[in-house]
Amino acid sequence: MKDMATTSYDIQAIMARLPHRYPFLMIDKIDENGPGYAVAIKNVSINEPYFQGHFPDYPIMPGALITEAALQASAFMGPTGDETGDAPDASTTRFFCVGFNMKFSGTVQPGDQLRIEVRLVKRMGQMTKVKARISTENGQVASGDMNLATAPKED
Repeated sequence: MKDMATTSYDIQAIMARLPHRYPFLMIDKIDENGPGYAVAIKNVSINEPYFQGHFPDYPIMPGALITEAALQASAFMGPTGDETGDAPDASTTRFFCVGFNMKFSGTVQPGDQLRIEVRLVKRMGQMTKVKARISTENGQVASGDMNLATAPKED
């Protein structure tokens, strides 16, 4: 995806943009972003609190949290031709709205690094359809579509 100028964000910049905090901040770095896409990284550690019960003898990252990581990454998709500026609009926030069609094709275990790719499919007013692809060094673990609503950020 690095065919255009891209921007990366460290954890401080991510925390300035997202309201999420431990234990619900699901991305560690934005590796790339550009018009209508972003690529995020999540380093998965055995110290994640969800591994205590999911599952004690065979820890795997819950699918709902893999989906949440993709939703958080979507906040960093850069503007497209119908928007202005060169960075995600920090005055708005995107919320999961309705319906997603995630398919899980592998497991995520402690020690894995998630590569979360999100791409704008269609914008319909305040609604945004996003396609997500999540992979580890072992291949794709999930993919699907998510529908998001954009709203002004509350102070």
